[in-house]
Amino acid sequence: MTDYYPKRIVCLTEETTEMLYLLGEEHRIAGISGFTVRPPRARKEKPKVSAFTSAKIDKIFALEPDLVLGFTLRSGTIQSSQGYNGFLN
Repeated sequence: MTDYYPKRIVCLTEETTEMLYLLGEEHRIAGISGFTVRPPRARKEKPKVSAFTSAKIDKIFALEPDLVLGFTLRSGTIQSSQGYNGFLN
């Protein structure tokens, strides 16, 4: 059986990180927001690649994600300020 689900997810919000941990899918997370506090172990286990309105684009690309999850307002702010149109659409 083929696994069609993303294997390398970057979570630009703490909520998406928390939800994946609650679902037992933390092995799929490649990077997280620097504001992630739940679960506490996420901050120890995963690299931090974004803040509230900014992201470390080079670090995100280096993680080779097949899915990047964000919040529309935050992602739009990051996208316009970082100049990488299309990356978070």
